[in-house]
Amino acid sequence: MGNAFDFQPDISSAATIPSRCYTDPAFLALEEERVFCRTWQLVGRTDQVAESGQFFTAEIGDESIVVLRDGAELRGFHNICLHRAGPVAHGCGKRQTLQCRYHGWTYGLDGRLLHAPEMEESAGFRASDFRLIPVQVAAFGPLLFAMIDAGAPPLSHFLGDIPERAARFHVDELRWVMRKSWTVRCNWKVYVDNYLEGYHIPVVHPSLHKEIDYGEYRVEPHRYWSLQHAPLRPVAGAAADRKYVPAEAGDQAQYYWLFPNVMLNVYQGQMQTNVVLPRGHGECEVVFEWYSATPPADASTDAQWTKLVAFSDEIQDEDIEICEQVQKNLRSRAYDRGRYSAAREVGVHHFHSLLHEFL
Repeated sequence: MGNAFDFQPDISSAATIPSRCYTDPAFLALEEERVFCRTWQLVGRTDQVAESGQFFTAEIGDESIVVLRDGAELRGFHNICLHRAGPVAHGCGKRQTLQCRYHGWTYGLDGRLLHAPEMEESAGFRASDFRLIPVQVAAFGPLLFAMIDAGAPPLSHFLGDIPERAARFHVDELRWVMRKSWTVRCNWKVYVDNYLEGYHIPVVHPSLHKEIDYGEYRVEPHRYWSLQHAPLRPVAGAAADRKYVPAEAGDQAQYYWLFPNVMLNVYQGQMQTNVVLPRGHGECEVVFEWYSATPPADASTDAQWTKLVAFSDEIQDEDIEICEQVQKNLRSRAYDRGRYSAAREVGVHHFHSLLHEFL
């Protein structure tokens, strides 16, 4: 599958990518290798490794990794013992060593092999020859990213000027509030396509449509990311029925997308992250996490947060319904490729251009 699909860079004359990109299992295998293992993935939070010895495990595609703090250093490794491929860490916790549960090989937090039981009779064996295979790790605000490809450019190269643009939201000061996840019966790209355009908002999200100024909704594509600007509608009269009340003129939500599957939604002292994880070619898991400058003591009982999350759930349910219907129809013999709205689907076209480039 050297040439996965043809792609037209000019959106005004381009056709959307073929339906087989969403329905053929061969594409997911290709994406695991060429996309997910060559891009920065959101894997956790800085507060999970605030102290030396704290660690957590995560997955990038089919690869298991462990992220930890070694003194002042953040480190990441493939979660694979170099003896016979057992895992050196499970879940999360705090330890001063990593020990394989298969045969007890023990590694330091810097990845060095410290102890290999009963290897004395193995000719030429030297512990110094064995060191856990590193992965890149880096932080943006409270978020931790990892990159499997050790030779890839740093996270800052992929983020571009997102940190500067989001600076007014004081992302570094935001703290974790809660997590929710959904299993969606669609290919991961169907969900990402849907996120990357506001074109469907008037039809699919009537409540959200009341909150934002759709006429001013616009998308900025950048090298590895895009930004959707969604200005909030001015409040006319009582604001009791509004979910988002503008704090000042020009108040807006900023929806950042980082190729291929990470979304950062920043607005009014809060940030919501969405990560879309493939769970087979026809299914994905969507993980939402919320952050706030002033976290509630208990989000499940806080009136403001229950209202916020209920509105998010309403939008998510609407997205899930349409995405699952689209996935079903992509398997039909009646459809293969469509056309982009040059006015409203710039973000989708940009995503597909990067997908074509990486595949």
